[in-house]
Amino acid sequence: MVRQALRSLLRAPAFSATAVLTMALGIGVNTAIFAVIYSVLLDPLQYRDPARLVHIAETHPEFPSFQVAAPDYFDWRNMSKSFEDMAAYTFQAMNQTTLLGYGEPERVQATMASHRLFPLLGIQLLHGRAFTADEEAKQAPMALLNESLWRRKFSADPSVIGRTIRLEKDALTIVGIVPARQAFPAWADIWIPLSLMEPQLKEIRRFHPLEVIARLRSGVNVEQAQTEMRVIARNLATTYPGTNNTIGASVLPLSSSITGEIRPALLISWAAVSLVLLLACANVAHLVMIRSVSRSREMAVRAALGANAFQLMRVLLAENLMLAAAGGAVGVFLAGLALPLLRKFAPSDIPRLEYLGLTPITLIFSGTAAVICAVLFALPTLLQARRMDLHETLKQSAGLSVSHRRSLFGATIIVVEVALAFVVITGAGLLYRSFEALLKQDVGFSAKDVLSLEVPLAERSWEASAAMFEHQLAPRIRNIPGVLSVAAANYTPMTISSTELTRYASRFGVVGRTFEPGKFPVAQIRWITPDYFRTLGIPLKRGRLFTEADAGKPVYILNETLARRFFPDQDPVGKEILMGVVSPKPEAVPIIGVVADVRDLSLDSEARPTIYSLSVSPWMALLIRAGVNPSSLIPSVRDAVRAVEPDAPIAKIAPLSTIVEASLASRRFALYLLGVFAALAAVLTAIGVYGVIAYSVSRRTREFAIRYALGAQQHDLRGLVVRNFALPTAAGLVAGAWFAYLFGRAMRTQLYKLSPADPAVLAVTILTLVVLVLVSALRPAAKAATISTAGALRE
Repeated sequence: MVRQALRSLLRAPAFSATAVLTMALGIGVNTAIFAVIYSVLLDPLQYRDPARLVHIAETHPEFPSFQVAAPDYFDWRNMSKSFEDMAAYTFQAMNQTTLLGYGEPERVQATMASHRLFPLLGIQLLHGRAFTADEEAKQAPMALLNESLWRRKFSADPSVIGRTIRLEKDALTIVGIVPARQAFPAWADIWIPLSLMEPQLKEIRRFHPLEVIARLRSGVNVEQAQTEMRVIARNLATTYPGTNNTIGASVLPLSSSITGEIRPALLISWAAVSLVLLLACANVAHLVMIRSVSRSREMAVRAALGANAFQLMRVLLAENLMLAAAGGAVGVFLAGLALPLLRKFAPSDIPRLEYLGLTPITLIFSGTAAVICAVLFALPTLLQARRMDLHETLKQSAGLSVSHRRSLFGATIIVVEVALAFVVITGAGLLYRSFEALLKQDVGFSAKDVLSLEVPLAERSWEASAAMFEHQLAPRIRNIPGVLSVAAANYTPMTISSTELTRYASRFGVVGRTFEPGKFPVAQIRWITPDYFRTLGIPLKRGRLFTEADAGKPVYILNETLARRFFPDQDPVGKEILMGVVSPKPEAVPIIGVVADVRDLSLDSEARPTIYSLSVSPWMALLIRAGVNPSSLIPSVRDAVRAVEPDAPIAKIAPLSTIVEASLASRRFALYLLGVFAALAAVLTAIGVYGVIAYSVSRRTREFAIRYALGAQQHDLRGLVVRNFALPTAAGLVAGAWFAYLFGRAMRTQLYKLSPADPAVLAVTILTLVVLVLVSALRPAAKAATISTAGALRE
């Protein structure tokens, strides 16, 4: 059977090559995207029984999910019954530190973790051991290294166990090496005992430094654990109303927590690429149907010689399976070429993408897709073979019913292809319009001609950092040719992730207003130097800006959002903000000015209430406005920093405009993917429609010749061809518009101030598809208009 199918396909090389390449395109892009989906979303976490692992976070009306206060974590661990074990570690931005003594100072990411973390996850260390409960209780200065750091800095030397390393002012003994594949959290370079955390962070509930994970007890599901944690949160709110009145708790599977932000974009891409595969199947189905017409006499002869319907269907299915297998093999090859490109253009924050590859699961998916496609595009031909009229076929009659079935199949192909292409092109159009709107969004500050960098200052207090910046670093940078101004802030705009919003947030009050205990509003806090607003071009709205004379004085500047929300219809300048509202002695601080809102968290998030304070933190973000290309200043700025702070690792040095654009990396990646799929869908649609119309014209040669002989003009025949396919095209557009709207609603989290039924996108999509159909119909229509009447009638 296989040999016979192969011979049959080799006798039709053009058909076979076209079908194989069409399927290869569809299966190839699907295999590549599935490889990404599997690596990021589906591949089980490399921990013991990962399905029972959950992430627990605290909630607040201003923050759907944020870090946990240490006393709350200790209470959760003692009060909950749904969990077999619970562990904590400090969040990503909290323990960034500098590794000294091994070549160039390197900024590394440490985390303070409880001793329960590694046993809870079932992590097997490469070398050494984890710290114990006793060692954690005694605050032993120990460290575990990530395998990646161990290989990079210590040349994978096993004898590093027992050696002492220096992290800024701390000396720690290495006791173990954590395998990179099992590293948790994945961003950590170094793990140290949680007990080394500052005492006030462990004891005061207004600070939220911890990420918490837990293992569900056997038989307990996430919903049951969520219900229990909600009750515990309410009890804590009653017991500690000053800090916990508005604090809740949320429980999520750990896998969903890790991939939450990128999951929607990947699933949207997968849905779109699946539609592209269906388009490929529709095209191949039409090719197979056309070939079956040319082989109808062959099938009839087989039937006359004794072959039953099942045997005929088996022959056809074997050929189609062979086509699909060849298409799948070529598709896997194309996917292998595409994966490095996906890895290159994908944003760096997509988790687990470093393990992307053609795994056995991916190959199984590709083979399964090929088999399903073979059945889909073979189905119409198999049904035709089952209903074949032996006598009619042997007489080679163009019977009306057969002609009608083929005409109906061709029209159906056009409806399906137009509808599928409508969905994919609309999705790409919506993402493009959304992305364009984000780029045009007024962020409130000028990123052009600004150089940004981060300079962590080891072993410096806030006062020493301020003195160093004011008297040493800032003067050196100002003296660099091309520098117009320099300022420092507590972070670079657009670099805080959504999980770190509480890092620079604080509760506050307003003098003269009363808030219920634990229900104080929350504002973002920015510690800046006087030239900050001038450097970023942020305009003053009321009052005045900071001056050098304000150094050491408690004065604040507000943004418009906070002023509008808490000082409606009045001038806030001269009034007072109350800080430290959950401490025994809140401090009233006067307001000296109001500045315009800025979107310094992300382009797609509205400005949050923000308080600006005059200060310099040891974690210093420098912003330098230049009169020249800011990139040209990088060497001189590096030298200036090194002259003042030789051991300071310089991080994230780049033009601020580049950082703003990089903040849209995930959206840009989704746009690129859907754009490629939309282009592929348009090409497949054009090819498919052309094939249907060309075949229809070839079947109606005698009819067109007669019409021509009876006086029809060339433009009449061209119009007839176009009109015959106007109704299927219109039906495809209507169906496509409906499905595109549903698809748009599913991707609404990726859209910025845009309706899933955006009129401009729908209009462009309709116009594109109508033009595609018309262009695809032109050549067959022109051919119909040039038919030789005598020649056609003789045939």
